[in-house]
Amino acid sequence: MSGVRATGGCLCGAVRYAVHGPLRDVVLCHCSRCRRSHGHVAAYAACARGDLVVEDAEPLRWYEADGRARGFCGRCGASLFWRAEGRPTVSVAAGTLDQPTGLRTVAQIFTRDRGDYYALGGEGECFAGALPAGAP
Repeated sequence: MSGVRATGGCLCGAVRYAVHGPLRDVVLCHCSRCRRSHGHVAAYAACARGDLVVEDAEPLRWYEADGRARGFCGRCGASLFWRAEGRPTVSVAAGTLDQPTGLRTVAQIFTRDRGDYYALGGEGECFAGALPAGAP
């Protein structure tokens, strides 16, 4: 495992983590599941599953449905991680990363599902559905 690339944690500090190895730039997700769990658009970086090290997993909880899982703090409720069956990566909520992150927003996905209360804008290439293979 290589050196620490990034660190982060939840609102109350009960869940702390480190990312060892590469961290993908941020992708914004407009799908209804992300909007419901985050209260708005979700911003996620991503790393290889083996590169994510949670310091104390006791307060970490997972909500699993339809082959996807969302990791959150059982104490403060902060949304931290997202993973899907068969994927070698885990997404890390960008807002939970300690700054400076050195990351930038490179894409927006599921734009066809965006909420009707906001207009699309901002950074990154937009995709109506999932992030295509080979995209940023």
